[in-house]
Amino acid sequence: MTYARLRGRDLSRPYRGVRARHESTGAVARAVAYLPKLRPGEHFSHATAIALAGGWIPDRLQADVDVSAVRPTGRARGAGVRGHEATAPVRHVVGGLPCVEPAAAWCQAASLLDDRELVVAADSLMRRQQPVLTIDDLGRAVAERDRTRHIGRLRRALTRSRARTDSVAETLLRLDAAAAGLPEFAVNEVIRDAGGRFLAYGDLVHAPTKVLLEYDGQQHRLDDRQYSRDVERLDALAVAGWRVIRVNRSHRGDERRRILDRVHRSLLERGYRT
Repeated sequence: MTYARLRGRDLSRPYRGVRARHESTGAVARAVAYLPKLRPGEHFSHATAIALAGGWIPDRLQADVDVSAVRPTGRARGAGVRGHEATAPVRHVVGGLPCVEPAAAWCQAASLLDDRELVVAADSLMRRQQPVLTIDDLGRAVAERDRTRHIGRLRRALTRSRARTDSVAETLLRLDAAAAGLPEFAVNEVIRDAGGRFLAYGDLVHAPTKVLLEYDGQQHRLDDRQYSRDVERLDALAVAGWRVIRVNRSHRGDERRRILDRVHRSLLERGYRT
């Protein structure tokens, strides 16, 4: 390949000495682009390893890759790289990329994520569809890091994390409800009528009062078949005595507080007592 070709405008330059045919955006694409630069003794870790496992990481961590090096290899340096030290090489590989296993990566990422983000990342790895981890997997990983840095934050995040979520928005709604002093809501619980017939998977369910929080993503508005199913499902839930409160991305800031106040009133009207 000639120097002229390497300077072609159709090639992106994600890292020094690397050319790609497409823009390398997002944590996974950035890791793929960095692969040719990995030295012996290096692997992907922390937030990047979470993303490689299919988990969620915040946008602010997507542009740079986390690379850990086992001594005597020195820390990776340069633009677009967060260099770390590792005590041992890894055997875990995802799509040809050597990386830390998901549970260990989540624990490592405590140095990069705040408390709320840690919970969101954990939920995303324990999602309802094609989960990567269980709560026990995370518990064992945390136990192995007893008396290490961030252990207190990891333990707190573990107690707040829940399996079977469907989206980041659901987790954020659950955390907001807890912060507002509302009772624990079950995540994606099966709802049945009096005869035992399946009605729905409820996003956030308070079974004692039959109050249900549903987060409506874009697909609920844009997909006609999804919209039709939602109408039938909501009618069936109403007949069965459920109070359904729908939340969408417009409910932010003051609007989020107002709708959580409405949830609180509904709980009290249906017999909930603090």
